[in-house]
Amino acid sequence: MAGVRVATYNLYLGADLALLFDVADFAALARQVAVVRAQLDATRFEERARAIAALLSTEQPDLVGLQEVSRWASSGADGVEHVLVDFLPTLLTALEDVGCGYDAHAANASFGGGLPVSEGEWMSVSGANVTLVRRDGPVEVVGEATGRYVAGYRVVTGIDGVTFPIERGWGRVDVRVDGRPLRFVNTHTEAYDGPVRDAQRDEVIFATCDVDVPVVLVGDFNARPDTVGLPDGWTDAWTQGDGDGLTCGQAADLANETSTLRERIDYVWVRDAEVLAAWVVGDRPEDRSTPHHLWPSDHACVVSDLDV
Repeated sequence: MAGVRVATYNLYLGADLALLFDVADFAALARQVAVVRAQLDATRFEERARAIAALLSTEQPDLVGLQEVSRWASSGADGVEHVLVDFLPTLLTALEDVGCGYDAHAANASFGGGLPVSEGEWMSVSGANVTLVRRDGPVEVVGEATGRYVAGYRVVTGIDGVTFPIERGWGRVDVRVDGRPLRFVNTHTEAYDGPVRDAQRDEVIFATCDVDVPVVLVGDFNARPDTVGLPDGWTDAWTQGDGDGLTCGQAADLANETSTLRERIDYVWVRDAEVLAAWVVGDRPEDRSTPHHLWPSDHACVVSDLDV
């Protein structure tokens, strides 16, 4: 028996970019960008990173698929970039601080762009999927790769000619668990277009899962269990979970006192391995452990024990 604990966690990029989609002119766009910036400040990733690190250090998953690992920056008329917050190094430091070291692998950019704040001032955001590997665990990394989806979605605004492309992709890590091979794949498929989402699902299976070893495919699939549509041969780890396993979505400012998780769209899928248990963390009132009593993310984290 080779046991491994895996997890998937959408960190929440810190603001609701959908606020930018239905704008009529550049003045309205700038006003909405100001709202997005205010949300980013209010959701305080430095605080949330410590809460997320506390959860991960308690659960100690060996492999963690992260989504919406974001980097926000601003620039003025001088063109000098000022980093507002960079999720990955912030979280890795928080994990080190609680004595639970992880290394980052298979990071792939999944979206990004610049937004006008005012005359000569811009704000930019980029996001990625990243796999974390616990240093003290049974996992040895032997290879990794990333890819972007051919299928993509472009948000059309009310401003003539202004669109926002949303590019998404996947990262895979080939590992050995106590000497046994395993492929771990992490992705985040499209939220705003069902056919694009389904095409991306098919792409990641075709591009990463055609191997004769156990495969774990995790991520935010933006689809409920009745629509996610993985082919035969895959096991949803939540078959070994209790209750509804809801994973999405808290309020945009993360300040809601009562959880508003209402659907299950984050998954651990397994092929050619046995699911021993599955559970959700980050969804309890006591998980709002930041000084400002925020939820760690607008998603909950799914954890699963496997025998490979």
